[in-house]
This record gives sequence, structure tokens and C-alpha cells, in this order.
Amino acid sequence: MQPDIHYQLTDTDGQVTHIKLHQEPESHGLAVDPDFVPPDWALLEHCQCSHCPLSRDEHRYCPIARNLAWLLPDHQLGRSFDPIHLRVTTREREYRLDTTAQRALSSLFGLVCALSDCPHTRFLRPMALFHLPVSTETETLTRAAGFFLLRRYLAKRDNPDLPLNLEDMDRAYRNLGELNRCFVGRFRHPDGSDAPINAMILLHVLTKEVNGELHEQLDDLAGLFRQAAGPAP
Repeated sequence: MQPDIHYQLTDTDGQVTHIKLHQEPESHGLAVDPDFVPPDWALLEHCQCSHCPLSRDEHRYCPIARNLAWLLPDHQLGRSFDPIHLRVTTREREYRLDTTAQRALSSLFGLVCALSDCPHTRFLRPMALFHLPVSTETETLTRAAGFFLLRRYLAKRDNPDLPLNLEDMDRAYRNLGELNRCFVGRFRHPDGSDAPINAMILLHVLTKEVNGELHEQLDDLAGLFRQAAGPAP
């Protein structure tokens, strides 16, 4: 069965790691075999995020950790700065890029977060359906703000009193930053690759930059829109 998204990481020795993501048809979340038993590091109580609202009585496993364990069960992921040729195939197009192991995994981890049933990442699900691998800080900001405002606009049609601003996006990205910071602990073990750890750190840095410099970057983007509008009539 053709995957919805296929990550292929090729190292300098020609070794190829295939990571295939299938999505549920209705929820668009990541499809995982219901009989899959995750490892202990995916237990909710193991390095549980400080602001996690999930109950251990109702959720045995962290949704994100469970999905990562399903996708990366036996892969040797190498060192953070190992050169990687990344090829990402979706049903619509293909992306190719020479990058590093940590950047490729950071892009993948961000996608998996959005496709997981974590209360702090579920708002990213619509953006994940239009996944842009290894996006830059500016690309991430533009896409995140655009999707957030579109969601708010659609909700405003049913609730005209909703403000059309990015205040809730500030709060959502602060929660993402804390999640990424806490999640690093799940990958720390003596014999493991450092690439997953640094991939999550990169994701944490990107989240902090998008949130911390949101209004400054929006001011920079405003100039592009003014130019696009042309001179006043």
C-alpha cells in the first residue's frame, strides 16, 4: 500500500533508511497497528511533559512517543551532523535535499507531532496535510500564521465575536516549546544516537524563534505584502 508520506534518508555509504507514514482516512492522524506494543520509553509517565494534560489512568502511552516508536523501531540514525540526502515523497510531489541527519529527523519529528493525538500539537494537523519538509524559520512562520488565521476565520463565521488575531497562536507555540524541551529526555540513553536528541532540540529552537520573534517577523513580512499591493490608486 502506497504511503501518504515517505521519508528516505541516504547516508554517504549509500545506506537508505525508509520511513513510511500512513494516515487514517477520517482523522488524518498517523495510522499505527493496534497490536503494536511500544517500548517503555514511550510510556506516558516516562519523562512526561510538565504541562501534559493527559491522565495516566486513561493513556498508557504518550501519543507522540508511541508514534515515533512505531516509525523508528530499529533504525540506526547515525550522528547529528552526518550528511544525508533526503528524499520525501507525498501523493502529490517529491522533495529532494542534501542536509544533515538532525535536520531531516527534526522535520520528520515535527510532522509526527502534528499527526499525533497530543492536545498540544493537534492544532497543527491541517498544516501537516500540506507538509513542507525541512522548512525554514520564515516558511514555518508564514505557514503557521496563515493556517492559524484561516482556522480562526472559519470559526468566526459561526461565532462573530471571535477576535481575528494571533494571541492564541502565541500561547499554542509556548506550549509547543515546553513540549519539545521536555521530550528530549525520552531520547537520552547511553547507547543511543545523538541525532534524535539534537533533532528535537532543533525543533525546540525553531518553535522558540517563531514564538519569540513573531511580531518582529510579521513586520518584515508586511513589507512584502505592501509591495505586492502596488501603489495606492
